[in-house]
Amino acid sequence: MDEVPEVSAAVLRGRLRECDRLLPRPGSVPPGDRPVVPWAEFCDPAGPWLRGCAEEWQRRGGFRHHRAGLVLVAFRFGWLACCATVPEYHLGAPVPALSELRVVVGPDGRLSALVPGGEHVAAPEPASWWRSVSAAFRPLAGALHALGGPRPDSHEYWGNPVGGLGTVLWRLQRAGMPGDAQATARALRAATGRAELLDLDADREPWVRRRTCCQWWRREGGGWCAECVLWDSAARQR
Repeated sequence: MDEVPEVSAAVLRGRLRECDRLLPRPGSVPPGDRPVVPWAEFCDPAGPWLRGCAEEWQRRGGFRHHRAGLVLVAFRFGWLACCATVPEYHLGAPVPALSELRVVVGPDGRLSALVPGGEHVAAPEPASWWRSVSAAFRPLAGALHALGGPRPDSHEYWGNPVGGLGTVLWRLQRAGMPGDAQATARALRAATGRAELLDLDADREPWVRRRTCCQWWRREGGGWCAECVLWDSAARQR
């Protein structure tokens, strides 16, 4: 990562507030009167929260096969976890810890927001960032498998936090945030040990492309994300 020039605390806070405007981050979604659930409780496959979240995706997408809803839970958490941590890493701010994580659950069962807990980590190495994200993601992957989804180490799950880090950085660059977003993306991608799940090409726009699918395209009229793997599909080329 090319270091972002050191700035005052006030400037850094202002940049993070702009990230709150751009992305679904913990500071941008107040819980209100919605349930705030410990992460371990949410991930319990025998409990109501995870199953309800998957069912909400099924309803919203009109999917006939429950695999899509389960994978979309992984997509949602991977996206929120990257939104909650990657901007701080890139801008040089202390990175929220996910070790005492809680989540906000919407009235329809949707995973609405993250509430990180524990001490923030100042200037973490890329490997330290990934240990925090993957430690939170691992119990979710196991629980989704217990509910009938792919195996816990499936790329269908792990492509979501890996792909999410690239999408966050692409959006920060597009919004004019300082620093070399592509260099940050390369460093964080390498730390995941799953570089094959995220394609980065400086000469393409968007320069980030996922190598796995979140399944939303299966919804009637769902369309493809700008960074979707399906832009490379043989069907589209025809």
